[in-house]
Amino acid sequence: MDIRIIGAVILIAATALLILTEVAKRAYTHKFASLLEQGEVRAYLALLEKPLVKLVFPAWNRSFMQLNGYLALDAYGEADSVIERMLSMRQNDRQRRELVGKAFNYYLERGNAEGATRLLAEIETWEDTDAVAEARMMHDIYIKKGWGYIEDMERRVEGLHGVDRGFLELLLALQYENKGDGTASERYLKRSEKHMRTPVKG
Repeated sequence: MDIRIIGAVILIAATALLILTEVAKRAYTHKFASLLEQGEVRAYLALLEKPLVKLVFPAWNRSFMQLNGYLALDAYGEADSVIERMLSMRQNDRQRRELVGKAFNYYLERGNAEGATRLLAEIETWEDTDAVAEARMMHDIYIKKGWGYIEDMERRVEGLHGVDRGFLELLLALQYENKGDGTASERYLKRSEKHMRTPVKG
């Protein structure tokens, strides 16, 4: 057979495979979103193990989706295992930052001092000075049990709305708890819960 014909056949086959893969990926993406919206998290996790899903979604993407599923179930042991596996995966810079940011926040919420401190050291190598400063602050509040940001946050909180205000009030509640002021902590916690349910004003 003519080499040009062979080349054309291979090109056509490769193009067809690419199109079919993209179609399958879109269909599965819609299915995954639908399962999560319906609260069918176990079905979502089971679907991730299907052979065709493994074919059309890269390993890093599937693992990240798996992590989201375990977090939705509060399956912390499984989530820990997925994070540790993903941290050792080959990944591009964008993926690494997304993973480290998510894992760092997870470790903070879980009170995992070792994991959070390890990832903070990596975050501190980033060129994004704002992200570094925020990570240090969060580590100080959640892990070191500090309360040195109260005065600044109380000045800023009145100018915020919705979830932005609610999040700052949550940090204030945590800091007052760290400081041993349970009354102020409870007051800010109630305010946080209220504002977390309020949309951010445009």
